[in-house]
Amino acid sequence: WLKIGHGFKLGFYPSLVSLRAKWRGAMGCSQSSQTAARQAEPTSGHVPNLISSKPSMKKATSAEMEPAGPEALETFAVLRVLRAQLHRSFDAYGKMDPYVVVEWLVDSGAKEEISRTSTAWNADRTPEWDHTCRGQPFVSGGRDEVEFKVMEDQVIGRPTFCGAARISVQDLLGAVSASSMTGPVKHLALKNGEEVTGTVTVQALLVARTHGDSQGPGALTRVASELFEDRVERLGVSGGSAPFFKLRLKDPVEGQLPDHFIGKDLSHAEDEVNFYEEALRLQKRPGAEGLAPLLRFTFEYAGVLLSCEESPDGTKRSNELLVMKNLRSSCSLLRMLDIKIGQKTAQAGWQGKSRAAALRQSVVDGITNSSCEGFRLEGFDGRPATLNSMDPLLDIGGSGNEKMAKKALRVMLQRMTGAEMLLHFLDVHQELLAVDLEVQLSPLEVTEIVAFELVRQLTELSIACRRTPVPQKWIGSSVGLGFDAGHLPARHLGEEEVRRSTQVHIFDWGRSELNTLDKHLKLSDKDQNDRGQFWRYYVGGVDRLAWEAARCYRHRFGNAHSWSLVTFTILDFDSMSENDFIGRLTVPVEETPETTADLVTQRGREVVGDYGLRGSACLTYSISWQSYPGKSRLQGAWRVKVVRAQRLPRQDKMQLRTTSDPICEISAISEDLLYLRQLSSVKVRSLDPEWNEVFDLPLIKETAGRVEDALECAAPGLGSGSVSHLFPPEKMQPWQKVVSQEGLAAISPSRKAVETQVEEADVEAAHEEWKARLDAASATAEKDPKKQQSHQDFVKQKSSDRVATVAIQAAAVDHKLKVVAHPVISPRVPHVFESQRQQDSPSCWATLLPACDCATAE
Repeated sequence: WLKIGHGFKLGFYPSLVSLRAKWRGAMGCSQSSQTAARQAEPTSGHVPNLISSKPSMKKATSAEMEPAGPEALETFAVLRVLRAQLHRSFDAYGKMDPYVVVEWLVDSGAKEEISRTSTAWNADRTPEWDHTCRGQPFVSGGRDEVEFKVMEDQVIGRPTFCGAARISVQDLLGAVSASSMTGPVKHLALKNGEEVTGTVTVQALLVARTHGDSQGPGALTRVASELFEDRVERLGVSGGSAPFFKLRLKDPVEGQLPDHFIGKDLSHAEDEVNFYEEALRLQKRPGAEGLAPLLRFTFEYAGVLLSCEESPDGTKRSNELLVMKNLRSSCSLLRMLDIKIGQKTAQAGWQGKSRAAALRQSVVDGITNSSCEGFRLEGFDGRPATLNSMDPLLDIGGSGNEKMAKKALRVMLQRMTGAEMLLHFLDVHQELLAVDLEVQLSPLEVTEIVAFELVRQLTELSIACRRTPVPQKWIGSSVGLGFDAGHLPARHLGEEEVRRSTQVHIFDWGRSELNTLDKHLKLSDKDQNDRGQFWRYYVGGVDRLAWEAARCYRHRFGNAHSWSLVTFTILDFDSMSENDFIGRLTVPVEETPETTADLVTQRGREVVGDYGLRGSACLTYSISWQSYPGKSRLQGAWRVKVVRAQRLPRQDKMQLRTTSDPICEISAISEDLLYLRQLSSVKVRSLDPEWNEVFDLPLIKETAGRVEDALECAAPGLGSGSVSHLFPPEKMQPWQKVVSQEGLAAISPSRKAVETQVEEADVEAAHEEWKARLDAASATAEKDPKKQQSHQDFVKQKSSDRVATVAIQAAAVDHKLKVVAHPVISPRVPHVFESQRQQDSPSCWATLLPACDCATAE
């Protein structure tokens, strides 16, 4: 059998396999020879996919490529890393955490990392992995080699090299025959320079399959390298540990740019590729087994590309890359949020997660926004100038330490609430400047369309999660929100361009499983309950994120009448604690030239610093009205300019400084209890800060976008009736309840709005009703995504028949949702019942049953 590479024909081999299969069937054996061979060493845990359909990195001869029989076979070498024995410790203190990097070296000198084991935490000198690498094409008689590098993982800092062992693949396989395709267990000496540091125990086996069979388990969808330019460029790491590579199409099809795809290193994404491949196979089936509405939010995935990277020193390295859609394609400046979903983002023993790593992750979950709202911000690309000015190390120093600053920034992002995330995400007051409103969309118009699309797409994602036939276990996966923050499109086609550039995707599948109905039915009751629990975590996080987006849109762009008051609040920015209050100024929203006014304390007294030696603190501002063109979705906007503040008191006395770090918060209140909050940049160590920043208070047209319209686009009937009570304003600080009496006594509704304190119970009640509406909408949502109502169709329908889209009045849906007599069971918990359709209404509300016994319901 080893003489395959010397020109011997393979015609005898299919017959031999057939005879062996018949003999084993006659003897009652159900275990294959490959499985029996793999049990030569005890295994534990899940064995990854073995076979890779990657072509060999060296050219085969014509004799090797010629089919030898009815069905030519391809041969793959599969490597297993079992354990290691180290002679000394490489850790400065405590126990070592070793892992192994496996690299394949071909005769041409190219080197490729084919696999990497998990880290054996606290295993010290005797780690055990029992890790199976992905199969590599093998030709007998070749001179390919494999190298095993043992590394010591570090929580902080770079990994430590312990030692490496290199051996030819032929020697590793030994005397393999057709009756025994498993090689012997090898104990290879690890060397670090001239020192022998230990041994690593490995094993190899051969796997044969029919040529061209790429649809079996473990097979990868291959992308032809001829479609891309030869040279790939490393782009670095984004968020995780996997590097990305720049790809360029030679002949892009219509609708694609040359940079439409991007490559992700497969050696760092082995856990993800199986998810993408299974999703790709499901999408080729009708309805994707009920997962089509959910899978359309995943990244576009083309397959795996074998490429060659040339380093600066001239050495070449082969890489396998996951070819996915490049979100930065056609974007001038991509602004993107990486939001990790779920209040619990790790589980010990799941997908190789150790107990120590799961414990650390649970601590992070508990001190971040994951424990509060069910999601947290992990990454923020294209951050606005305001957020960049907030130095997370400002109070403790160390701003020059780039590594420490990066970690501190991540902690600051993780602790942001959903309202704060969206506040910075939609902040473009310093990035984009409109040239001509008759020709281009303004930055305010761009963010209004983006916010509208976020509400629509996130609501559709929430409904798609509810329509999934079986629960998924997506631990640590993320939702990405993005748009082009560096481009102002032309007015005549800008609206649709902005809608296309607004993106909502789900990604990061390293610890996720794509569950189907067939798989779910084979699980035990315990495993089914486990998946149901984690799916509730995930859906709950998506629901809260969609609710926060809808609340943000309603309060930022839902005002069609007027803004009454605007409050300027000067705070001292503190990176390690709550910001300190300095002073505030509340004025009516009206045409105001550049004016200087004194700041007051929470009790209405003058703000003075340095014991009054420098005089009273004051703020200079102006307010003007800007009208928008007739084709705009906005009537116009009040432009509030914050010029400067003077003679501010010192607030950083605890840091032994004689200055403050002022930031200005601009909050506007309307007659109908709408509350809009915006932030200026931080002026570090200044008592007389100069801002010269302009903030917009928009007024939308009555016939343009409303939050009800966005919900109606996501699901017919979801925006019907009264929804204003579902989205209360953000919780205000206690000092906001006090308003200066001078000059504002006639504006009682605005005073009432400012003095209104939103209780946490009100937010929870609104969120519960929001989830009930989503449950009802999921039972009546259009099953075919292609038939879902587009925004243009919705606008036409609304303008032609406004009354029909509001068929259910506010009194009929205000906390009283109708339960119908003929339910349709949805395969999830709790059960959702589809409402009975009435002839005089396009859709009706439905709700959850207060209590539902599964057996009775079925």
